[in-house]
Amino acid sequence: MQRSLSMGLTSLLPLKLPSRMETHLWYIRPDEVKCASLLKHYSQLLSPTEKDRVLQMRGDELKKNALLARTLVRTTIARYQTNSEVDPRSLMFKKNKYGKPEVDWQNYNNCNNPPLHFNISHTDSLIACGVTVHVPVGIDVENKERKIKHDVLAFAERFYSADEVKFLSTILDPEVQRKEFIKLWTLKEAYVKALGKGFSAAPFNTFTIQSKVGTEGCYNLCKTSEMTISSLEKTEKCYEEWRFALLELADSHYGAICTEDDQAGGGGPMRVIIRKTIPFVEDELISESKLL
Repeated sequence: MQRSLSMGLTSLLPLKLPSRMETHLWYIRPDEVKCASLLKHYSQLLSPTEKDRVLQMRGDELKKNALLARTLVRTTIARYQTNSEVDPRSLMFKKNKYGKPEVDWQNYNNCNNPPLHFNISHTDSLIACGVTVHVPVGIDVENKERKIKHDVLAFAERFYSADEVKFLSTILDPEVQRKEFIKLWTLKEAYVKALGKGFSAAPFNTFTIQSKVGTEGCYNLCKTSEMTISSLEKTEKCYEEWRFALLELADSHYGAICTEDDQAGGGGPMRVIIRKTIPFVEDELISESKLL
């Protein structure tokens, strides 16, 4: 990294917009960014408000991760506006009424491309940004070794649907059960973030995530309706307008993606392109479709 910086920061690699069936997922490992001058350059990309929020973080690691998260969003979005080059510093953001961040495209008059949708997720050891066009996207990343403080089934009964609890109860191996719990959590978090309404608008126990039969890394969404007086039973309906992908990042994290199904794209499974980055230093294409 030092050799690259000594020759000056390189330009961002411009890329074509994702197709209707694609989600591009960029990630960065905070422990691999150690150069003080690079971090200083990243800080110069942020708005005054973003800088203030970073400085308000307690502890150097939290400040660094917050800085990297905002940098990843800005540099990722800027790569795709190929018709007219975008300075990452010029991007402006807003929040929807539920607090989900969005690019404020109305304040960028020279943008000729369709507006991008993005979502970001991070742990202490990995930060990821998902990008789509035409449809909203939600992503979540979780460390595969994340520990569950409570009994897995007891914890699932508090937050998951009855069908998901039943699925977990059939797994006898505690380690496999823990991992399946984390996979479900990651997928459910991605769906709630794709909705853009927050956890309170879509509690985890009101919908079920099920693996699609005969597929790898693809899932269905089923919602539980309210109990009817006549039948006294809850009914479930699977919704095809949401697409899911579960993948592995850096051999250490689960990543989940949820997008609305864009009918104009012709249906079919989501195509995921994964890139690892240290913005202005190096980018690495990891996979063009790496699903679990």
